Amino acid sequence: MRVEGFLRNVRVFRDLDEDLLARLAGQVHDVRVRAGHWIMREGEPADSMFIVSSGRIDVIDEGPPERLIRILRRGDVVGELALLRQGPRSVSARARRDAELLELGRSAFESLIQEAPPFALGLTRAMGAQLAASRTPIVAATPPRTIAVLALDAEVATADVADGLSRALETHGSVAELHSGTLATLDQAERDADRVVLLGNTGFAEEEWQELCIAEADLVLAVTSGTPEPKWLGRATELHGCELLVLGKGVADPVIAALRPRELQVVADVGRRREALEATARRLVGRALGVVLSGGGARALAHIGVLEELRAQGVRFDRIAGVSLGSLVAAATAADFTAEAIHEGFKHGFVDTNPSNDFVLPAYSLVRGAKARRLLHDAFGDLRIEELPRFAIPGVFPPVPVDERLLVDGAVLDNLPVATMARSGEGPVIAVDVSGRIGQFKRSGRPGVARLGRPLRRALTGSDAEIPRLGETMVRTMTVGSIDTVAAARLHADLVITPRVDGIGLVDWKSLERVRELGRQAASEALHSKSDLSALLGI
Repeated sequence: MRVEGFLRNVRVFRDLDEDLLARLAGQVHDVRVRAGHWIMREGEPADSMFIVSSGRIDVIDEGPPERLIRILRRGDVVGELALLRQGPRSVSARARRDAELLELGRSAFESLIQEAPPFALGLTRAMGAQLAASRTPIVAATPPRTIAVLALDAEVATADVADGLSRALETHGSVAELHSGTLATLDQAERDADRVVLLGNTGFAEEEWQELCIAEADLVLAVTSGTPEPKWLGRATELHGCELLVLGKGVADPVIAALRPRELQVVADVGRRREALEATARRLVGRALGVVLSGGGARALAHIGVLEELRAQGVRFDRIAGVSLGSLVAAATAADFTAEAIHEGFKHGFVDTNPSNDFVLPAYSLVRGAKARRLLHDAFGDLRIEELPRFAIPGVFPPVPVDERLLVDGAVLDNLPVATMARSGEGPVIAVDVSGRIGQFKRSGRPGVARLGRPLRRALTGSDAEIPRLGETMVRTMTVGSIDTVAAARLHADLVITPRVDGIGLVDWKSLERVRELGRQAASEALHSKSDLSALLGI
C-alpha cells in the first residue's frame, strides 16, 4: 500500500486507474544505492527504468569532459528513453546522496505503454521537458527549495544558523522550518511554503530524521568550527556539493578536498554572520547580483571606475569574478578594500612600479613574474578566496604549477566568463567588457623601438613604421583568441557595460586616471539607459 500511494503521486503514473496502480506496485522492486555509486552507465543495455523514491540522482553525460545534465529527486524517473528506443543507455546516472529507487522492468514497462494511454502521454510530456532542458546552451541551476542545516561538529550552534537563514529567506517568500518529522511532514511543508529549512541534527534529533534531511534536501548547508568530526569525513561523499560554512578561523585543505563543497565561506567574526546568511539566502533564491570583469591589460583599470560608480548608485553585489587584470580588481573588491585603497594600490603597483618589466631569457616567458608575485603578496598577504567578505600570462608571465596542473591566465580561453557565473542560477549578472577593438593600434609619442633610432628599428623590424611593443603584441594576441567567447558571453549577461577604451594601449599603465574616469562614465550611462534596472537588480 505504501508503494502504491507513492506511485500515485509520481507525475507519469498519476492518471492511472486504481487497478493499474495496484498491479504496477506489485511489479516494481526496491533498489538502494550509496552516494557516489552508479545506477546505470552510458552504453549499457537497457532493461529497466527507475523511479526515485528518496535521495538525489545526477544524470550525467560522461564525456569527456563529464557534464551534469540534471538532478533528479523524489518522484522523478530515469532510464525510460532507452526502453522506448530499444537501444543502449544514452546517459549515465549516479547517486548524489544515498538513494532508494523503484525499478520497473522492460516487460512491465511495455505492457503499460500498450494498456494505459495516460501513462504514454505522461511519459511523452516528461521526456519532452527533459529534452528541451538538455538542449539549452546554458541551463541555469534550479534554486533549492529544501535546505538542510547540518552540524559537522559539536562546537557549532546550528539552531542559530537555521533560524538566521530562515529569517533571511523570508525576505523572498514563505518559509517553513522543521526540526523533526516524517516524510509526510516534509511533503506537507513543501506544499505549504516556498522554501523549507530543515534542522538536520540537534542534541535530541533522531537518527532517522537526520538521514531523511540529508537524503531529501536539495542542498545541505554543512556548518563546522573548522574541524569536522571523523564520522562526517567518513561520509564525505554524501556531502559533495554542499554549502560549507566555517564559523571559525579556517578549515584545512584536506577537509575541503574531501567534502568538495560547491561554495565555501569562512566567517570567523560573529558580527558578520547575519550578513553572511543574508548573502547566502540571496544566492539560494537567485537574487544575488554578480559582476564579471574582463581582461584587457591596462584597459582593465577602467573596472575601478565602473565599480565605484555602481556603488555610488546604490548597486549591491554579492558575487564578483574576473580574468587577467580584471581578477585583481575583483579580488581587491571581494576583500572589501575601499575605492581609494584600490586606486592607490594599482597606482603603486602598475604606474609607479611596472610589474611587467622584469625581463628574463625567453625560454619559458618574457618576464620572470617576480614583481607580479610580490605585488600580489603585498596587496593580499595570505588571504584565501573563501575568507573574503564576498564571494600569469602565457608567453609573458610564466605559467604557475599547482597540484600537478599548470595555471595560466583565464583570458586565453574566456576573457569574459559570464557563462560560468550565470550557470549557477544564483542571480542576475553585470558584465564589464574592456577588451574594446583589440585589433586597433593607436600610435603614441613613444613607440617601442623608436627610441633606438630609425636605422636600428629598421634592422630589427624591417620597417620604419611604428608598431606595438612585444609585450603589447602578446597581450593583444592572447585577448584576440577569445573574442568569440566574449561575444557569446554578452548573451548571458543582464547588463553589459563597455567603457570606451579603444584608444588605450594594453600596457599603457600610466593612463590609470583617464581609464578610471572612462569606467565611471560607462557605468553611469549603462545604469541610466535601463528603465527596468531597479526591479532587476534590486536597487
